[in-house]
Parts: sequence; C-alpha cells; structure tokens
Amino acid sequence: MSMRGLGAVLVLALVGLVGGFAVGHVVRAEPVTLSGASPVPARNPSIPVDPVRPYAHDIPYPGLQAGLSYRRHTIGPPSFRWAYDVPRGWQPFAFEETLDEVRWRPRGEPEVGGFSLRVKLSTEHKTKESMVAQKLSAMEAGYDDVEVLGRTGDLLSFSYREPAGNVKRYNTFRWFSLPGQSEAKFEMSVVGREVDRPGLDDLLARVSGSIRKLP
Repeated sequence: MSMRGLGAVLVLALVGLVGGFAVGHVVRAEPVTLSGASPVPARNPSIPVDPVRPYAHDIPYPGLQAGLSYRRHTIGPPSFRWAYDVPRGWQPFAFEETLDEVRWRPRGEPEVGGFSLRVKLSTEHKTKESMVAQKLSAMEAGYDDVEVLGRTGDLLSFSYREPAGNVKRYNTFRWFSLPGQSEAKFEMSVVGREVDRPGLDDLLARVSGSIRKLP
C-alpha cells in the first residue's frame, strides 16, 4: 500500500473513532432531575368546602318585650290538670286549649316567623334527662346549624336554621315532674327570633315559675 492509501485509511479510522465517541456521549443515559420540587397545587380541592349560607331576614314584627302581665290558664283532664300563666292578650293557635297541647301567641301576630309559647302534657314516661337528650338528637337529625346554647337536666336551649324560611330561630324547652319524681309530666317551650331573646328569657322564667299540678 502506498503512503497516500495508508494515510487515507488512518484518516477514515480516526474519523470513525471520533464519531463513535461523539455518538456514545450523546446517547449515554444521564440521571434525570426535576426542577422545582415544591408541591403543585391541585386544580380542584380534594375535600369540598361548603360556602357559608346566609340566613334570610326575620319578619318585620315588633320584638317580644319583658315585663308583660299574665293570666292563669289550665290544661289537661280533671284528673290530671295543670295550671300555668300566659301573657294577657295572647290566644291559642293551632290547638284547642282543652287538649293536651296548646301554642300561644299575641293576637294579630303573623302565623309564621314570630314568637310563641307552647305547653304540653308529657306522656312518654321518660325522665327529664331523657327528654333533653331525645329533643337534642331529634333537632340535630332534622335541622341544619343546630347550636346548643344551654343544657341542664331539665332544660335545653338552642338555635337552628328553619328550613322553610331559611331564618335563624331560638328555641328553649323545659320539662317538669311531680315532687319527688324524675319522670317528665309537663313540657313547655318558647321560640322566637334574635330580637326576641330578652323577652323569651323573661317569658320562660315567668311561665316556669307558675306551673303547678292541681289537686
């Protein structure tokens, strides 16, 4: 082989060597790195968050006032008659006074959205404590946004969202038994709006202090 031919072979070999090195360098696996290792916020939250649902406005009726004058009423059959006081000028609503349950409200008040007093003879043969627990369980199962404001062995006070009008209501129940007994025999409750709360407290105290089992 001549010197020119030998030189050409060496040049080709050198080119092949350099080319192979370059190709190998390009295709050689390199470790993969990710920039920005901070968490990426999800497009949608994994746990749905319910928006705050505002209450509707209460009816524009004057609030219940404290210090009302009262009149004595009775409920129940002759053999199991109870006496209790009701504000003067209030009248029965939806029930007859001679039955075992009566709701009272001022004459002329709208039928929905105001304040009222309710009395009832209890015939479930349960203790006052059991009636408190039963009422709370029923409210939490049937209404939204129930918040307990006060609870004792014979009383339960709470607020809740009234579904029909989407308004916030305040309700207090109290149970009474005969002296020396624990079984609830008489139930009363008062209900109204935020503006009625001072009057509801006074109404509850006054009626509670008047309840008597007649001989």
